[in-house]
Amino acid sequence: MASPTNSKNPRISVSRNGKVIGEYHPLQMASLLETGHLQGDDRCLDPEHSKWVPIKDFIRRGSVPDYARKQGAEAETPARGSRRQRRGRKPGWFLLAIFAAALTIWGAIFWAGKLSQENAALQTRLELAEATNADLKQKYQSLLFAAREVASNDLVRGKVIIRDATGKRVVLPGIKVRLYPRAEIEAFLSARYSRIAEAGGTDPARLCAHFLKDIPPPIETTATDSDGRFECKVPQPGEYVIQTSIRSAKSGEVRLWFVTFDSRDPLNTPVDITESNVVQQFNPLLMLVEGR
Repeated sequence: MASPTNSKNPRISVSRNGKVIGEYHPLQMASLLETGHLQGDDRCLDPEHSKWVPIKDFIRRGSVPDYARKQGAEAETPARGSRRQRRGRKPGWFLLAIFAAALTIWGAIFWAGKLSQENAALQTRLELAEATNADLKQKYQSLLFAAREVASNDLVRGKVIIRDATGKRVVLPGIKVRLYPRAEIEAFLSARYSRIAEAGGTDPARLCAHFLKDIPPPIETTATDSDGRFECKVPQPGEYVIQTSIRSAKSGEVRLWFVTFDSRDPLNTPVDITESNVVQQFNPLLMLVEGR
């Protein structure tokens, strides 16, 4: 019998009736016994104890599996042994996968940190911009109220500027401008509108004359200067109306204005008399036009 210790193809001697009938691989003995090639009273030479023992006892003690484990990869089937050998010779792809995953995670953490820093910087800039905006707003309010006090609400200023026949805007000096309380003018226009039949037609000149007839005396009257500017005293803060009319010397066309303003307006802008706020429809609700 070949020695199983260093053999790559170990064999165990089997005897029947005291006569050696063959040598078999340890892993084959169980299947040969089941198929009847070997019999239950056959004996085999136990390689561990160097004595003849019944095959069934040899298999029952687990000597065959133990023996196979002692032999290593050579005691198993050639296919499985080859697979383990190939597995051992493979490159460290698993380590490469771990390294790639670690590199990806590190990159994600790096970019997340960078984005967080950029976000913090943007937030700081936004807060500074909001603070600057608040300061500018406060300064603007201060300048606004200062300007309101300089151009106090007891004055109204403006100018009369009309386009000529060529379409060029020109200032008109010497134009009479009258100041009225708004409530008084509203009542007057409503009363004249209820008697509009007295105008004697729909001609604009007749209608202008009708709405100027019996008009109450103004609070103050002034005239535009050489630059077409005017200025009136306002008795107390409130809503007022600047009234004026212009007749063309060439065509005889009459234009009429009832321009409203509030002396409490914080912007206190000038009340200009232009084509944009001239009376176009002779209706009390439409004759009063915002000036400021």
